[in-house]
Amino acid sequence: MKLICNFGITFGLFLVPSSVFATQSSLSSNYQQWYTGSLLSPSGALRQGGVTIEPYISYNRPIDSVDAFGHKGPIYGGTQSIVNTTLVKYGITNHLSVQLHPQFFYKWRSTYGNGGGQPRVGDLPLDFIWRFVDPNESRLIPAVMLQSGISFPTGRYDHLNSDKTNAGGNGNYIFRAALVTQSTYRIAGHALRVRGWANIRKSVRDAEIHGISSYGTSKDFIGHAETGTSGEGGISVEYGINQRWVLACDVARDWSYGSKVKGYNNAVDYVEKKGQGSGAWVVAPAVEYNWSARYGIIAGVSTPFWGRNTTESLSGQVAFDMVF
Repeated sequence: MKLICNFGITFGLFLVPSSVFATQSSLSSNYQQWYTGSLLSPSGALRQGGVTIEPYISYNRPIDSVDAFGHKGPIYGGTQSIVNTTLVKYGITNHLSVQLHPQFFYKWRSTYGNGGGQPRVGDLPLDFIWRFVDPNESRLIPAVMLQSGISFPTGRYDHLNSDKTNAGGNGNYIFRAALVTQSTYRIAGHALRVRGWANIRKSVRDAEIHGISSYGTSKDFIGHAETGTSGEGGISVEYGINQRWVLACDVARDWSYGSKVKGYNNAVDYVEKKGQGSGAWVVAPAVEYNWSARYGIIAGVSTPFWGRNTTESLSGQVAFDMVF
């Protein structure tokens, strides 16, 4: 997996039971801190019957490639993209939620204006979120949540054009699992929310490949490919200046093993290769503003400060969240 360096503006809100996301009675019995959620950390389970719909659009442009020794080189004429992603979440119970995350792409090459783009569907993650430990602030017990699901290969991954602007997925069914903790404290009369998380993504079935693909195969290739196991771990802090304004920051570590490809070129030449692993540390400071407990805005920057075998990209994002 390659890490994206995000420069983004994100509008959104993640609403869950007040016992999880709201500041507890250590501030006051009537006070409730409003949050949008930080840029990188996973959100939690909804209340029973609750619905969140969060559509957003992002623009992405590669800036630098980073080699195995951490040396950077500029990327000229890379593939730019506009991505529409919509998070749809429903609270089945007060402790269990389900979420879908459909994605749509429009990609084009920037070299000399060549490589006209076309809209494409991305892969489709489906996850369940289970909060199996409720928080108790007076006893310093955090909320603990398990997120698990499958990403379905709905995006196009082979029979691609030469510049791969019609790519939208990797062709693999990907198992996804994450452990998330969350605590809320009072610091100098203000709310401080801390999240920690770790996730892993592993292919459960390889993809049959024909021709040019997301795995760098040639137009005469026939074979199979498997996405390398990947994951992320991180911590986020959100400090409430007042009920509406919040300062947030994430620090995370991404990692990925290389993808595996096996098959034949021209039905004669056997090919077997494994890509290099990659990884990076990322920091993401942000500012949140909340109109109410239902609507909020977050604006910030996500950028790596160390990496290997990865690509750094510039990304701007805009989103609007609706809670029912």
